[in-house]
Amino acid sequence: MSRKRKYVVYRDESDSDDHATTAYARMIAVSASGCRQIIMPCSPTKIRAGDVLEDRVEPLQMDNWEPTLGDDFVFDNEIEPQPVMVVKDAPLHEWMGVNDRVGFREEYLLEELRLEARGSLTTTPCSCSDINNNIIRERLYRCEDCYGPEILCKSCFLKWNGAYFERNSLADMGLRVQLGHEGMPCLCPQRGHISFVVIHTNAIHRVNIDFCGCHKRISHRQQLLRCEWYPATLHFPQSACTRRVLEFFLVLTWSSKVSGHEFYASLERLTDNTGLNLPKSRYKEFMRMVRQFHHIKLMKRAGRGNVTGGIYDTEPGALAIKCPACPQPGINLPEDWEKVEGSMKFLYYLIIAMDANFRLKNKHRASSIADPGLHTGLAYFVPDKSYTEHILKNASQTDISTCSGFKTLAHAESKYSNGLRSTGVGLCLCARHELVRPQGVGDLQKGERYANMDFIFFSSIMPLLLLTVVISYDIACQWKLNLMKRMNELPEHLRMPAAVALAAFMFGIPKFHCPAHEEKCAIPHSLNLMPGVGRTDGEGIERNWAEMNRVASSTKEMGVGYRHDVLDDHFGHHNWRKYAGLGLSLRRKLLNAVKEQGRHQSFLHDFNLAIDDAHREEWTEMVEAWERDKSSPNPYVHSKISLSEAQVRANLADDEKISISNGRQLPHKVTPSSFINMGLVLEDVQRRIKSDLTRPLSANGHAELDQRRIMLQRQLARFRVIQRVYMVGVEGWIEEQDMDSSEEVEDESLWLPSTIPPSNRDLLCTNNIAHIEAELRKGQCHDSLDKLRRQLHTKSHFVKHRNLDLRGQQANTRANSFLARLNSKINAAAEKYRVARSALLELVGTSELDWEFQSLEAKDIVAPVDTVSGVRSTTGIRGRTRSERDTLRGLGQGYQTTSWIWCASEVHDCKGDAGLNDVLRVEWAKSHARAQRWNEEVLLLKEEMRRTRQFLAWRAERWESITELSDKDTEIMAGAIAYAHRQAAVQCALLSRFTFLWTNGAGADITAATDELPEYFAEEEDNFDDDEG
Repeated sequence: MSRKRKYVVYRDESDSDDHATTAYARMIAVSASGCRQIIMPCSPTKIRAGDVLEDRVEPLQMDNWEPTLGDDFVFDNEIEPQPVMVVKDAPLHEWMGVNDRVGFREEYLLEELRLEARGSLTTTPCSCSDINNNIIRERLYRCEDCYGPEILCKSCFLKWNGAYFERNSLADMGLRVQLGHEGMPCLCPQRGHISFVVIHTNAIHRVNIDFCGCHKRISHRQQLLRCEWYPATLHFPQSACTRRVLEFFLVLTWSSKVSGHEFYASLERLTDNTGLNLPKSRYKEFMRMVRQFHHIKLMKRAGRGNVTGGIYDTEPGALAIKCPACPQPGINLPEDWEKVEGSMKFLYYLIIAMDANFRLKNKHRASSIADPGLHTGLAYFVPDKSYTEHILKNASQTDISTCSGFKTLAHAESKYSNGLRSTGVGLCLCARHELVRPQGVGDLQKGERYANMDFIFFSSIMPLLLLTVVISYDIACQWKLNLMKRMNELPEHLRMPAAVALAAFMFGIPKFHCPAHEEKCAIPHSLNLMPGVGRTDGEGIERNWAEMNRVASSTKEMGVGYRHDVLDDHFGHHNWRKYAGLGLSLRRKLLNAVKEQGRHQSFLHDFNLAIDDAHREEWTEMVEAWERDKSSPNPYVHSKISLSEAQVRANLADDEKISISNGRQLPHKVTPSSFINMGLVLEDVQRRIKSDLTRPLSANGHAELDQRRIMLQRQLARFRVIQRVYMVGVEGWIEEQDMDSSEEVEDESLWLPSTIPPSNRDLLCTNNIAHIEAELRKGQCHDSLDKLRRQLHTKSHFVKHRNLDLRGQQANTRANSFLARLNSKINAAAEKYRVARSALLELVGTSELDWEFQSLEAKDIVAPVDTVSGVRSTTGIRGRTRSERDTLRGLGQGYQTTSWIWCASEVHDCKGDAGLNDVLRVEWAKSHARAQRWNEEVLLLKEEMRRTRQFLAWRAERWESITELSDKDTEIMAGAIAYAHRQAAVQCALLSRFTFLWTNGAGADITAATDELPEYFAEEEDNFDDDEG
């Protein structure tokens, strides 16, 4: 079949409108012999007469013109006609390629690389050259705000209409932009659409454009791309975005999380704030261009444009920015790293943090078929197909949150899931540097289920199977159960030998979440007590959520593919900021770590001098045995258990039974311990009635209160009868003291032994009831403190849940009601402790209480993660170092002072050596652990600095060596080479910067660093410039 050529012919005559010229376009297919032609009329495009320049070289061709080219005429760059698939409803599908079609992504990527070099202007002298005098000036500069490489910086004009300045567009002023000739006229131009729109940073402009139609012509989209205008469609584009506006929007939305709708609305306001003369909205086209543009930029930054067929050979996770400070075998680890001695193996641990976020929901919108992700599975999200298949196999699984510390929140995250495609996302990142792991993000369909988190975790670590992996997860105590069994249900490529997994995995709970767990799982999983993790807190993933939650409202309404692309973009920006900021962050951490290491080593040294060698050796062996086997005795908990009030009552009752069996006669059928216990119960009833009186009561409430008073009066009468037996003469003593009884029964004094002065107590109290009350009061103190700790524990976790997960008036009203009830219980427990301690102080004296029961003040009633005052201090911050500011604010366990209620010894016999040694052992073990973690932190930071420098050098060398692209277009080759050199220069610049920071003060003489250095680094970080490419 003969080959055909295609031409476009225009006619500038029209009788339909006196004020307009209609350009009738005809597509003519001519055979190779020039003998046959097929004319295909297209829709006419109206153009104002004023838009046609008077000095045009070539007039528009008439309708009766017939091409008569001979067979010997051949175009220099002839384009073969290709079958065109025009999918009006799915232009993105056509661009990316569907149904085994190649698509146009490779073409766009190569055109993007072309702009990295000077293109065709390499051999064209500057217009200011004087060729006659042999003065040739090379084109070395390019204005990034101009159209292409040549057009002057003009966007819009104000025209004086005789009365005032009015805004005129470039099109109204007669300007026509010629594409394809670097600003020179074309002999056979093809008019663009009359309503062609260009979106720029300052407004939305209507522009008259002419495409090149001569023998040098290329496709319209390529002509636009080469002048740095991004076309909205592949065929016959009617709008475009400048490169500057696309880059500006991406940086703006990454930094401020502004939505595309708000940004485009701002551009419309800049165009015409009255809305009277706005062009037709190109919002959908703008968002599609943004999406395509960033996809191409991702491929470009990953080096896929520098290798032949790079887009289609991209490996999973290859578009993600990897952490240079984390261990990566073959890149930044020593050759003999596997042979290092056991005590130093922690330097090569991979520390991962996992968590789920239920703010990043997604509604049922477009499916993945209608809205496919451009790079899902190639960056941070897991591959969609294999992930979905695995989830469907485990659709009946329930949430992981079954630890008793989380029972009240078991269904909170998955309660409102109707109408949602996903209730949130699960994520893995490196816990020490907070970079999101490649393939470390996945959607959660309903709650936080094993199947989701297992797939996400193994996808993120699978390339690094040789390393020991520390997993920080807020519910690690439950997630690790049956992990090996569940691993066998994963896809084949995610499985690993069970023996390797058992030896390689270590599980911890983030430091903020750890107090919310029961003691039996909190202590074995505490990062403060885990060898090899340094001062890792595991809460970096929460700081990442704080940033990502700002896009939750906009991504909630997106289709599944677009949402993945947008979240990938934001994760990439987050990783790049962490990547470029490692120099300052690692230096600041090392300065602080060296200081804290010296302080804790000095404290531990003084502690060791205060105890004998035998105890120190015994406790050291106990710590080492527990670290090897968590079933061994725990050195961080007290071995002695305090007695509760109920246990004290039972012990006293047993003692009384024994004494009765030995022949002792009691003066009443109610035993002395039962009598004192009756008085304590009445005291509780009085306290509750007083508490209820402080709240507003209804009529029914007052009636119920009166009934309780009547019952209390009857019980008090029975108590007085027994009191006369065990406290002989107490009525006469009360009359002698001239103490009037209260009018209300809840205010009436019970006159227990603790309220009698010591001089009269021995005369009035018989049968050892003063000692019995003292023992029961001790039990009351223990019970009150235990209840207080539990309530504070619950409150701390619930407040965090409310702040992170609850939205809306109804949910917050219920939460506040629950907190009000919880606060009343906390106040009741605190009041009971104070009364019991006050009574105990009267009975046994101050010296007996110093070890166990301290004075409870309002500042002491705080959760273990809060400061003693319960309030973050902000006074005196200015002029202090970072560590001093953290201390004042109470940030971090290493800087805050814990309330004594969480450090109470709970020793039953404080004067005994066994009790004292138990307290000292626990405090010594904690001091030893703190010193060890700071030692590890210093070594880890130095190793991370070494790994980062080696990774940057490897990255620069890799960019310099990427020369696999084979393209016949020399301009594309030059652009690819220029881009590789630029990226290598970025890595070298970061390497030089980091080396300077780490060898001046932080590495050379770190102990002599001044206190002002952290302040200087914090200010300098804001001004640090980086280049993403």
